[in-house]
Formats: sequence, structure tokens, C-alpha cells
Amino acid sequence: MTLAVGTLGRHPPGRVGGTDVGAVARQARTGPPAGAGESAAPAGPASVVYPPDNIPPGWTWRPVGPLPARQGHVATWTGAEVVIWGGERPGRSPEGAAYDPETGVWRRLSRSPLVNRIGAAAAWTGHEVLVWGGVNGGGELSDGAAYDPKEDRWRRLAAGPLDGRVPLASAWTGTEFLIVGREGYGLYEGITDAAAYNPATDSWRALPDMPIQINEGSGAWTGKKLVIYGGFLDRNRSALAPNDRAEGAVLDPATGDWRRLPESPLSGQAIALAWDGTAVVAWDYELESAVYDPGTEGWTALSTLPLEHRDCLPAGIAAGHVVVAIHCGQAALLEPGHRTWREVPAPAEAAVAPVWTGRELVLWQGPSGRSHDGTWIRPLAD
Repeated sequence: MTLAVGTLGRHPPGRVGGTDVGAVARQARTGPPAGAGESAAPAGPASVVYPPDNIPPGWTWRPVGPLPARQGHVATWTGAEVVIWGGERPGRSPEGAAYDPETGVWRRLSRSPLVNRIGAAAAWTGHEVLVWGGVNGGGELSDGAAYDPKEDRWRRLAAGPLDGRVPLASAWTGTEFLIVGREGYGLYEGITDAAAYNPATDSWRALPDMPIQINEGSGAWTGKKLVIYGGFLDRNRSALAPNDRAEGAVLDPATGDWRRLPESPLSGQAIALAWDGTAVVAWDYELESAVYDPGTEGWTALSTLPLEHRDCLPAGIAAGHVVVAIHCGQAALLEPGHRTWREVPAPAEAAVAPVWTGRELVLWQGPSGRSHDGTWIRPLAD
């Protein structure tokens, strides 16, 4: 089965934020390497005062902020700010900004020592934003850096055991940054290696390879283990396995042990996972959903998402115990104890997962010249 994918959805294998990785590697130009130099002055509230004509109920629109257009950037909540960095356009410099939703104030980040990229893994450690990997016009990247928002300062990460890639999955365990597998359809050999970075010692350790061969998928951190599900696809996005059901495995980083998990009832061609505090909620590009219980290691079917089928791939996030799914300008919530999704309004053209602050969703869109460019805020009761 072949899946057609538009540019609004979550990146398909070989694509990041709607950008073809191969095309980027062939055509894009990276910005000049930048050292961890001076900090830019706070940008302050953006001056644009033209909100969209139709603001969805429950959402607040705010100006887009100081960053020019980009896609494939990282967006991470630090406890006080949403940090946005990277994102590709030909010649785009490696820049970023931080947004405080309480005050509505943006500030530019100091220059990163990394060249620009898309598809990097990112995590907040409680002290630093870690960024690793990704791809740009020079190819796939195997370096990383850490950003300290209090000092507005970057540092390079030590070199690790993994080669350049767009990571298949990543997670912060509380002490280590896990990087697992490699994403990109048509990688016939499959990249199953994994490693963990410890910021306290600025060191890496190699982990055993995944017991499954997948090159498209998603991961969810349960608080103790990393659950991975996905598929192994060729360059036409067709499944190379006997069927297109998502295969799974779970990693215990404390022991380094992997274990295969039962096959999912959902498609491995495009799947999203989110941990709601008790189970892994999953949904696919066909809008089918199910929940995986790590206690019983069984899957239970959930309702189909009450959204229109559009040319998008699944995106979403766990907002505490509530799971938020985004699908081409549409959104649905799965609340604790429910087996049925509830449709909720969403900004037009919303296609990537928002950031969860612990109290509200923050969705940054823009600037692209579209009417719904902006910084979108939606309070959400957990």
C-alpha cells in the first residue's frame, strides 16, 4: 500500500516538516558555521497587530515573533519558555528564539555552534536544551549542542558513537538523552543502533541494537522505558514487511535490554505515539487508534478520530493525561478514562505537534504569509 503525503503533515520517512531530506541534501545551502558568541537583545513583543479573521474557540492568537520562515525546527518547553531553534530554508542561518507565554515576550538566542538543520532530536534536561543530529544541505549530521537558557549560552556535545541521521526516536530519561534508530524510507539495510548521552559527564554510551528493523515510526517514554512502534518502508512508502502493521519494541535504558512487543493493529506506514501516564495511545494516518497497556502488553482498539481524512501524517502530544492529535488544521482530544476522541477547534493549517507547558498548548506557525501565521495559545485542563 502506498501513501501519498502532502507538505502540511508530520514528516513522512525521508521528509522532515514537509521537506524532502534528499532534496535538502542536494539543493539547500547551510548558513555559515557560527560560534557560541554574543547574545542578542530580547526581541520583546512582536509589533504585528493583524490577527486572523477567524480565531478558533478556545485559542488565543499572538504575533508570530522575530524568526523568519522555517520548517523542521525543534520546539522545546523549558518550564518558562518555548525554545525554537533551527529549521531549514536554503541559506537560512542557525538561529533561534525563546517565547514566554506568560508575558508574550520573545527573545533571540545567542548563536549556536551548530550549522542549521532539520529533523534534529531535542530534549529539555531541567537545565539545558539538548539538540542532536538532523540533516541539511551538507548531508546527515552527527553532532549536537546544549543550550542553557539562564546563561543564554551554548556548548558543543562530545562526539558520540552514532553516525549522521534523523533519529527515529529520542527521549530524556531524567539522566540521559536516548537516541534510537534512523528515520528515512528507502534505507534498505535498516539502521537499528542506539546510544545514550549523559550531560553530567558529557559522554555517550552505546546501547544494543533494536530487535526490529524499521525506518519510520514513533516513540513514547513511559517514565522508565522507551516504547517504539513503526514500519520498514521502501522508497515508495510501501511496507517491506509481510504486512503493514506496526512492529514494536521496548528499551529499558537502566539495563540496556530490548524486548520485542506484540504487533500493533495500526499501520506502520505512519504512526504517532503518546504516553498518557498509564498507557501508550497510538493513532495512524488512516485516523484509526488504539491503546497499548505495558502491564498486560496488549492492545485495545479505540474509536476512529472524528476528523476528515486529509493528506497529512499523524502528529500530536501528551498534555499531561490528555492526548492531543493534530491533523491538517484539525484537532482531537482523548481524555483520561475515555475510549472515544473528541474533536476540538484548531488553527487553520495546523500540522505539527504543539508544545505542552503543563497548563496550555503553544503552537507556533509562521511566518509564511498565511492568514493563520502566529503564536497560538490554548489552555487545557489535564
